[in-house]
Amino acid sequence: MNDEKQFKVSKAAINAANSSAHDLSKDAGVKGQKAAVDETTGARTPAPKTLAGVPCPVCGKITLRAEFPDQYETWIKCSSCSFFMGMSHDDWHRMENSPNISEKIKKMAVTKGIL
Repeated sequence: MNDEKQFKVSKAAINAANSSAHDLSKDAGVKGQKAAVDETTGARTPAPKTLAGVPCPVCGKITLRAEFPDQYETWIKCSSCSFFMGMSHDDWHRMENSPNISEKIKKMAVTKGIL
């Protein structure tokens, strides 16, 4: 005789658990931004990173942010104007760790023909 019970988990139960976890992640005690989760694939992408003190090469305002749509690509966007520049994650990693990031962003934008 087998005393083990087998449970089947419904999709509704999984969605309810995910919803509860999502609601708990909004708790004020949770520090920092969480990675976004693509609903179709379940892939996690890091939250956008604000580039503090880095002016946009087009409008000059300090409203640039870096977004990471996947593990291979980085997007630099300005919320004040239409500036957008994509690059590889490796290029971004080298650029973000340099002391003159604003000059490097501008130089790359000129090289890519954006400016």
